[in-house]
Amino acid sequence: MESAKIFAGLLKDAQPVYGRNMRLTNVTFFLGAGFSKSWDSKFPGGNDLFSFAHSEWSTLGGPLEEFLRLCNYQTLGLDIDASMFKDIVYQIGMMKKYPEMRPRYIDDQNLDMVEKHLRYLVRKKFERSAPIYFEEDEKLKLPNSPTKAQQKILSFFQILERSNDGSQGIPEGLRANYVTTNYDFVVEAILDNALAPDDSYRLYTYRGLTPFRYCGREPDTTVFDNGLVGNLLKINGGFEVFKSDGGFDFDYREPKDDAALRANPPQLMLASREQDYTQAYFRALFPKIIRLLQETTVLVVVGYSLPDEDALLRLIIRQFAEDRADGSQKLLFYIDLSSESAQVKKVNGVFPHVGEIRGLTVLPYAGSFSLWCDEVLEEFKTLSKATSSLAAAGKASKLNGGKGKKCP
Repeated sequence: MESAKIFAGLLKDAQPVYGRNMRLTNVTFFLGAGFSKSWDSKFPGGNDLFSFAHSEWSTLGGPLEEFLRLCNYQTLGLDIDASMFKDIVYQIGMMKKYPEMRPRYIDDQNLDMVEKHLRYLVRKKFERSAPIYFEEDEKLKLPNSPTKAQQKILSFFQILERSNDGSQGIPEGLRANYVTTNYDFVVEAILDNALAPDDSYRLYTYRGLTPFRYCGREPDTTVFDNGLVGNLLKINGGFEVFKSDGGFDFDYREPKDDAALRANPPQLMLASREQDYTQAYFRALFPKIIRLLQETTVLVVVGYSLPDEDALLRLIIRQFAEDRADGSQKLLFYIDLSSESAQVKKVNGVFPHVGEIRGLTVLPYAGSFSLWCDEVLEEFKTLSKATSSLAAAGKASKLNGGKGKKCP
């Protein structure tokens, strides 16, 4: 309850008030697979997208089967579990990095074909598992009848998006930013639907790089100013990110040509024994993410377990509060289904100064993100009513000469 109460207080204090100056506070949400599952339980968990029965991958044939045979796998009836998938991606990465280690008949071109094949498989696996919120009429479409839990999440983001102001010529209040490890469109669709039907999140959201095309058209904004813009940085790529002659395109439309999708699958960081963030897309995002975390005052981690295997991501997250002095004025909200003690232990593995005098303050919450949003909304409502009551009492006091008597 403390976590929700404190965040509700941050929201209440950030509501724009005419004539009052407020400082800008960067609030960054770091979203893992648990965020999407909190929205809809159909969304896959950490390793679900990287496990394939023999019938799922073998029907496509092509370079993957040939690569597996060359690497001495017995492909007949072979199921690829998450552990084996990570091994395969790791081998591809090492063969790219150290050409002298390649088998006789492996070269840059066929390695690229195999990797493309894997990215296509992951995209198709997701399509069979969970909904994809494609763009229609320049708006990302959510289900027509959201559940009560989904309505709470939408209401939370509606208030959050109204908690900043640029009317005084400089940005003030809470600036919401998002860093996600997910490939899906959930956060974009929520943000798009938190705004009016004739408005769009993409007008206020910087993606870390500027797409050459957005859903087949020129992007609405080429260079953002610092007024009301926030960041949405997808560190592992996304199903909408495609390589093009102009650089990168973002395309949220439903693919009409499966052959084209197979020839140019989306840019995804595939699960591996050692993540290789050397590709152009990821190198473009890295400095943006690091600067954002360093400028962040409030970090909200949702559904991300900070696993040991994500060693590089843990180092990146540490940029939020590299030293105890950095963390002394900062807050970290951790929202996860694990126990609060387990959450604090995980965070302490990244920020050893947690719990020290004037170290980083951690506010754990054991439960779903939708439940946390519900509690934040209730606390926010209570605080808003209290403020309204105080304002009404003050107005009555002035009308009565400051003595608190009723007007004649």
